[in-house]
Amino acid sequence: MALNNLTSIISGKKIIGPIHKVKFNHLCLIMLTLAICVQRLTIAVGNIFYAFAIVFFITDTYQRYRSGEHLFLSKQIKRYFLVYIFFALMILPSAIFSLNPEYSFSKFIDYFVLRFIVLIMLIFLKIDNEAIKKALFFFIAFMAIDGLVTLAERFVTQAPRAQGLGDGWLRHASIVATIFPASIIFWISRRKDIRYKNLMLFCAVCIVLGAIASGTRSSWLGILSVMPFVLYQGSKWSPKKFFALLAIFICIGGAIVATPQLHQRATSIVNITTDRSNGDRVEAWKSAVVMVQEKPVIGYGILQGGKVYLQSYRTAADTQGLGHFHNIYVQTAVDSGILGFIGLITFMVYSLWMFRRWDSPYTLMGFCAWIGFIVVGFFDYTWGMSAAVKTLWFVTGCSLRLYDNA
Repeated sequence: MALNNLTSIISGKKIIGPIHKVKFNHLCLIMLTLAICVQRLTIAVGNIFYAFAIVFFITDTYQRYRSGEHLFLSKQIKRYFLVYIFFALMILPSAIFSLNPEYSFSKFIDYFVLRFIVLIMLIFLKIDNEAIKKALFFFIAFMAIDGLVTLAERFVTQAPRAQGLGDGWLRHASIVATIFPASIIFWISRRKDIRYKNLMLFCAVCIVLGAIASGTRSSWLGILSVMPFVLYQGSKWSPKKFFALLAIFICIGGAIVATPQLHQRATSIVNITTDRSNGDRVEAWKSAVVMVQEKPVIGYGILQGGKVYLQSYRTAADTQGLGHFHNIYVQTAVDSGILGFIGLITFMVYSLWMFRRWDSPYTLMGFCAWIGFIVVGFFDYTWGMSAAVKTLWFVTGCSLRLYDNA
């Protein structure tokens, strides 16, 4: 009965009767949404939900095929898939000719196939727009709760940083930077088919407060990086909301400046001397330049660059002994060479270009999600974070479906 009720919530349809009458497309979306929500809280449970989503998706697709239904992809989606295949093929040589081919190839399958299934399911799933929007709203609300828990943890423990519903500050930063724009864009949008707008504003504020409480500077920069685009379009859609949004962020900025601990954390972003989190990154990046020069074409292999760095290229200036380069672009250049780097940049640029028309909140949402992910990627290897990448594919898939069907 509980599962039937959950199906009703996500799909927006009333479900009557035993569980075997529930459509697999609804179950797939439910499982996928739950997987995206809980993946940072518990990877094991998230993967279980994800596995169920894939099973339900395959079952639903097979039923549609048996019924004679033809699957249709727009030219835009076909081109996007082709550019992604180009990206994957540019990375593939570094998996095959890696210093540890078995390990690197397993990571290639994980990074470029298993996680990408999120987008495939959202694109091919036959389900209405309202269900997609409710799934997205559900995830935004979950991240708002995460933000409130993070804020409460900061106040209760008085620790300099808080983690909320999960571990990994940088993983949280990438997720926040990717999903935050959707919440605020839904609020400023003038589309009448978008409901819960005031709730979306509340969720956006909660997400931002959680990011501040976490003390993760990359999430702050990720949020700030999308605000010019949101404010620009917001000034066109709703001048009143534009000024309200501007006032909210001025107040939040003022609170950070007025709080010594937060102010010190913010100013440390550009400190590469006494702040070893920054300084050690810079030292690793200097060594990465030498490493790329020595293996420029296909690199050392997926996730092999960090190991080689520690063994042969780490200098005494790196006080922590970083196991990877804390930068998606540097890490890709070292691991996969110039080929992989070109593939990564090409795909990122094309993703932004695909969402270049901001006349719809859904395209702006997709554009800003990628901006946030790209910016946080300067401070960590976000492509290696399962929860972060699946979140990116989830928001990208929702944006494409909602805009394509609008």
